[in-house]
Amino acid sequence: MLVKPHKFSLENTSPIMLGPKGWSSLVSCVLVTVCISPAIVAPFLAKDAQMPLNPHGGSILQWKDCGEANNHTLQCSRLDVPMDHFSQPSDKAFSIPIIRMLAKNASATGDRHIFLNPGGPGASGVGFLRGSASDLNKLIGEDFHLLSFDPRGVSGSMPKAVCYASNAERTAAFASNPWDLQFQAGEMYTKAENKANACKDMMGEYGRYINTPQIAADMDLILDAIGQQKMFYWGLSYGTTLGQTYAQIFPERVSRMVLDGISDLDEWYNSFLFEEYLTDTDKIFTGFVEECFKAGEACPLRSIKGEQSRSPSQLQSHIVSFLRELEEEPIPVYLNSTSYGAITRRSLVRNGILFALYKPSTWPVFAHNLVELLNGNTTPAYNAYSESWVLKYLVDDSTTFIGLNDNRKSGKDSPVHGIKPVYNYVSSRPEMSFLVSRYQGSDIYDRASWSIPTTHGFHPRCYPGSPRVKTAEPILILSTTWDPVCPLISAKKAQNSFEGARLVQQISYGHCTLSMPSLCTVGHLRRYLNEGVLPEPEATCGIDADYFPSARGSAVSTLSVEEEDLLGSLH
Repeated sequence: MLVKPHKFSLENTSPIMLGPKGWSSLVSCVLVTVCISPAIVAPFLAKDAQMPLNPHGGSILQWKDCGEANNHTLQCSRLDVPMDHFSQPSDKAFSIPIIRMLAKNASATGDRHIFLNPGGPGASGVGFLRGSASDLNKLIGEDFHLLSFDPRGVSGSMPKAVCYASNAERTAAFASNPWDLQFQAGEMYTKAENKANACKDMMGEYGRYINTPQIAADMDLILDAIGQQKMFYWGLSYGTTLGQTYAQIFPERVSRMVLDGISDLDEWYNSFLFEEYLTDTDKIFTGFVEECFKAGEACPLRSIKGEQSRSPSQLQSHIVSFLRELEEEPIPVYLNSTSYGAITRRSLVRNGILFALYKPSTWPVFAHNLVELLNGNTTPAYNAYSESWVLKYLVDDSTTFIGLNDNRKSGKDSPVHGIKPVYNYVSSRPEMSFLVSRYQGSDIYDRASWSIPTTHGFHPRCYPGSPRVKTAEPILILSTTWDPVCPLISAKKAQNSFEGARLVQQISYGHCTLSMPSLCTVGHLRRYLNEGVLPEPEATCGIDADYFPSARGSAVSTLSVEEEDLLGSLH
C-alpha cells in the first residue's frame, strides 16, 4: 500500500529555530560504526593542549571549470594539506582533489558551500558529486554550492593508499580471500599478516596518517581555503563518522550538519569486535519477506515451484532452509566456456541479500532472481550475484587504512593475536546476525595483524555520563527505523552526544534515509539547511513509495509539480 505523502510545507509545523547565526538511486552509502565502551575519557578538541593543530599558511583555491550538470557549472581544484596536522610540522603533504557545483542563488546568500561525503570509508567524493550533482541540487535547492572531495588516500588524492603493486594483484588477492572462520582461520591469519606488511611497505611514512581525524583537519583547511567561516555538511554512513569527528574537534565551526545513517563513534575507534552494527540486519530480512507477502502478486516469491506460501514465516523458513543447503552444497553454474562458476551461500548473502537490504528499491528485482533460483533457473542469480560481480566493485585500499588506523584495538593494541587466540575470541561471542556474522573473520584477523601504529590522539565523547559536545548550532540526525548496518540505536546514541541535536526517524527499511523516497524527510532537510529550523522532538516520517509496486499502478497523484520533481530525484 502506498504510504500517504508527507507534505514539506512549513504551514503545519511548530519549528524550533536555531540561534541568530543562524535524504535510492541517488547514493549507495557504505559502512557503519558503533558505540559501546565507556572506558575512554579524554576528549580531544582542536584547542586542547593535548594535541594542538599545527599552524598553516592560508591557501586560496584556484578553480577551473571541469564540466556541467543540469545546466550548472562544475569546477575543480586541488589543495595540498600537511601529512600530519597534529605533531611536528613537515614539508610532506597530501594533494586533495576538490569539486563543486555552482548554485544559481548562492552568491546572493554569501556563497555558502555544503560539504558532502558519501561514505566508505574509501568512497570518492569527486565521483559522487559528478554522478549525483543534479539530484542533490534538486533536493537542497539553489542557495548552496555543493562541494565534495576525495579524502587523503582515496581515489584521486595523492599519494593514493595502496597495498598492492597493481590492480591485477589486488583483484587476485581479493578473489582468493578465505571467508570460513571455522575451516580457514589459519589461511585468514597468514593472509592478514602479509596484507598488513604489504600495506605498510607500499605507503611508507604516509600510511600512518591516513585516518579520520586527519581527514577532518583537511576538511577544516578546505573550509578556510574557500573563505567560509562556518561548516555546512551532509554525511552518509561513514560520512557520519567523519562528520561527528569534525564536530568534536571543531565544534565552534559547525553551523549546519546533517548526519544520515549514523555511525557510533566509540565502536569505530575503540572496539576490537564490531557487533552493534548488525543489530537490525536480520530484522530487515524478515521485513523483506513480510513486505513481499503483503504485496501479493506484485512479489514473485509468494509462489515457489507452484506452491503458494501460507504465511511470511513459512516463506522465510523456505529461504533460510535453502541458504543452509547452499552452505553444504553450492550450486555449479555453467553458462558457456567463459562464464561459469558457482552460487554459494556467501555470494548470495553478500552480493544479493545484503545489497537488497541496503536498497529496498531493488527488492522486486532481487525477489525475481531469488524465485528463479529456487525454481531451478540459476542464470539470473549467477549473473547478478556471483563472485565476479563483486570484483567489479572492489573498495579502495584506503578503506583498510582509514578503518584500521582509526581503531585503537588494532595491531599491537588488539586484545588477542595469532591464529587460535583470535579464533577462540571470535567463536566465544554471540552471533549477532544469522546472515552476516560468520563472514567477519577476515576483517577481525586484519585488525589483529595490522602493523601500522595508531598516530591520532582522538578520543570521542560518546559514552554514558560524558558531557555533550556543544556545537555552534545543533546537528540534524536522520535514520531509517531498520538499517542493515547503521541501526537506529546508534543514531540515538549520537543524538545524546551532541547538545541540542535532533533526530528524524524515517519509518522504513534500508541504509540511510535516501534508500527510500520521503518528501517529509526532504522537507526537514531543506528547512534545516536553508532556514535553521529543527524538527520537533521524536519526529517521524513516512515514505512515498511501495516496496513492491503493483503492476496496476498507484492512485492518482495529488502531489504538486515541485513534489513530483523531488520524488523523481529520489528514485
